[in-house]
Amino acid sequence: MSSVNTLLAVKDLMNRDIVKTAKDSKVTEAARMIEAHKVSSVIIVDLNEKMVGIVTDNDIVTKVVAEAKDPSKVSVEDIMIPEIHLINGESSIFEARAKMAKSGVKHLIVEVGGKPMGLISSTSLLGGV
Repeated sequence: MSSVNTLLAVKDLMNRDIVKTAKDSKVTEAARMIEAHKVSSVIIVDLNEKMVGIVTDNDIVTKVVAEAKDPSKVSVEDIMIPEIHLINGESSIFEARAKMAKSGVKHLIVEVGGKPMGLISSTSLLGGV
């Protein structure tokens, strides 16, 4: 029997489309981007394109819709999660799931060669789209 490692690496499942928006963008714009790109999150960047947070579809529902706020008046900066969690693209999908569970997040930025190259969500780890 061969001792080939058959574990999938995070980079094999990551979504290479990192959807970004400026921190002063409105929630309406972020929601449109989520729909247009068929993703569950938008990375928030500052003027220098540095990642400063993340807004998920769940954030929009719980922090805007459920509170009856006008999404065209709320900026993504007001509802974003300011922590960006990273994982190396060579990490296994099991390591990614463990990191998500430990951190209490559902999205990780995937780094390859020290650069952000994609995003992986708990849904994609479970075989979703």
